[in-house]
Amino acid sequence: MLAIKGTYRLIGSEPDGDTVHFLPQDPGFWCDVPGKNRVERNSRGGGKIRMEGIDALETHYPGVSPDPVHQPMDLGAAGARDELISWLGFSDVVRGEDGKVTGSTPETVRGFVLASGADTYGRCVALVGRGDLPANVPNGRRIDVPPALLHQTANHHLLELGLVYPTFYNNLPDELRLDMTATSQQARATKAPTSVWAHDVTTDGATIDDLASITDHQVILPKLFRRLADYIRLFGPSLTCFPAYLAGAGEEFFLPEQTTSVTGLQHVVEINGNTIRMTRKIEDIVLVEK
Repeated sequence: MLAIKGTYRLIGSEPDGDTVHFLPQDPGFWCDVPGKNRVERNSRGGGKIRMEGIDALETHYPGVSPDPVHQPMDLGAAGARDELISWLGFSDVVRGEDGKVTGSTPETVRGFVLASGADTYGRCVALVGRGDLPANVPNGRRIDVPPALLHQTANHHLLELGLVYPTFYNNLPDELRLDMTATSQQARATKAPTSVWAHDVTTDGATIDDLASITDHQVILPKLFRRLADYIRLFGPSLTCFPAYLAGAGEEFFLPEQTTSVTGLQHVVEINGNTIRMTRKIEDIVLVEK
């Protein structure tokens, strides 16, 4: 991963539990982020970080509609967002009516990212650290990231508290994926009251009567939520055609017992009437980054 030091800033953004804005000390290092996709920069030279290996409950997902939807806020959707902001070192965050941050104390905080690539939306995929880079990690250089360094990041912190789901792509080194899996499984077993695991029904089954079933009442894996929210807004709550909708998305992933990839999340989803469940735990799935 590429080590880059810089600053985090909230003002003008609408942060959630797995994305944050980052300005490198030297924006030229964005050009060195590995992979075929390029990091999209703003006028300041900053970019958006999609945090590696985690997925937080949605607080403002637009998808197919200009009107964003969210997952149950009273069941923890804001928990990961608020914990991330606090962990980075921000306080007294003020938001406007549109949800964007208009003020924070301080305006910026020092930090670093360990970047593994960029996604198709131009977001840098990275582990998020606070403060200075460790003394043995040179700025702008690629390094092998050991679990000990992973444990110093917000990604690990949020997984440990059970505030986010693990969600792995194939560019994450196996050693780090296995470490994050163990952390997530411990959080699931603990089921802290403020965690997603205290409310999650992804593998037990969610009953879908309308969009509010997943925006207001039931907590499911964010990836499944996004697909369902789009589908319901386009076609209504009947799940009859949802497997075909998933097949059309064509998401490619690996399962532990298979040596070749599988295409389409319909292979790990089971529908019985108006109840839907995933047949595999999310940490068993390794998605292929496009």
